[in-house]
Amino acid sequence: MRDALKGIRVIDLSVNAPGPFASKMLADLGAEVTCVTNPAGNPAYAGAEDDPMLAARGGPHDALARGKTSRALDLKSDPGRVALLDLVKAADVLISEMRPGKLDALGLGWEVLQAANPRLVLCEIAGYGRRAPNAARAGHDINYLALSGALSLIRDGEGKPVVPQNLIGDYAAGGTMAVAAILAALFARERTGEGRWIDLSMTDGIRYLMADISAATLLAGHTEESWRGTLNGAMPTYDTYRTADGGWIALGALEPKFIAVLAEGLDWPELADLMQRKEQWPEARFGLQSRFSERELSYWVALFETTDACATPVLSLAEAHPTGCPGIEATIGDGR
Repeated sequence: MRDALKGIRVIDLSVNAPGPFASKMLADLGAEVTCVTNPAGNPAYAGAEDDPMLAARGGPHDALARGKTSRALDLKSDPGRVALLDLVKAADVLISEMRPGKLDALGLGWEVLQAANPRLVLCEIAGYGRRAPNAARAGHDINYLALSGALSLIRDGEGKPVVPQNLIGDYAAGGTMAVAAILAALFARERTGEGRWIDLSMTDGIRYLMADISAATLLAGHTEESWRGTLNGAMPTYDTYRTADGGWIALGALEPKFIAVLAEGLDWPELADLMQRKEQWPEARFGLQSRFSERELSYWVALFETTDACATPVLSLAEAHPTGCPGIEATIGDGR
């Protein structure tokens, strides 16, 4: 898979997470990626200079820059725009994260780009999308989660919406969906010979990720609260528990057959019966908390690692990535 996109040239104008992640995936698949950077430097984040992810942009530890080359161009200047259009003439894909209308304001809108290269695929990743009423407003992952309805489903025990790391909006609904759209556009170009303009809304992308949840809940006439009663940690055997040494174990036993394996490992056959009715779930949760707090995480890992109890340790970043940041071949494999 590392040479699947060999010969495809990508220009990436983006600086945050969605665009750079998308172009990283394309680079991992063999595309030649050139990042166009602002000579003035990257945007600042108030009070967050010590955040390793934000501070890494453009540095030696920037995983999203791996396998790419860069070129500094001032797109607000005539020479910078001319230089970009020269790159566009030989490119297959252009990725942008600017708000809708910003490329047009720079004199680099779709009509101009298409005139320079009719086969170009332009992918504009925006928070709300070009057709949204608030298209020109600023926003970040949390705002897109909020407006999509996803944040309403992620709550703590007191009902407060909990802000997750920016994996859902930026990386899944933004970067990953951008790659899917770009690959589809490149495939279509093979048939038509024409480029495509992709207007990708991260808010709509999150809604798309929620299609199964939304349909099962809203179309069937159920309330949002009914959905939050299982896969958000409300189900005792689908939650995390602290161990005696301060570690955490994650349970994913949804089906009775897996709950039975978990109950056998804990030497607590009553668990299976307790999980049959929701009114007994508090007792099941209390019992699980009590039992897991009696032993260290390593004990539970050893006990369940060869079973179908759906019990796994909550690994730290260092534990989960002992050899560094994996490439795409580690995820989908290299069939060569």
